[in-house]
Amino acid sequence: MRASPILQKAIRRLPLNTKQGPHNYYKGNRVGSHGTHTKWGGYVIDWRKVRTYVVPELTNFSLTPFVAMRIQKRRDNFAHTERKSPMDGKEYIRKWKEEGGNM
Repeated sequence: MRASPILQKAIRRLPLNTKQGPHNYYKGNRVGSHGTHTKWGGYVIDWRKVRTYVVPELTNFSLTPFVAMRIQKRRDNFAHTERKSPMDGKEYIRKWKEEGGNM
């Protein structure tokens, strides 16, 4: 089965995927290599290629996490109420402030 000529033109413009490429085509996920393979099947990490992240100093940091540590998971049954989910956005913010969240 083949696609129509118009659809074939559209498919040519789309990014190549693993089903359209050659049998050994591997697309990857854009992470790049961190080293090289050896001829014996091992892998040697090149530490110049490894990503390092600079973490800022967080002492006296005024922001708090959005979820208070004291909030317990609710185990209520909401099938018979007017709300569609266990906790909607407004209810979540109200509970978060009640449990000690700063906003």
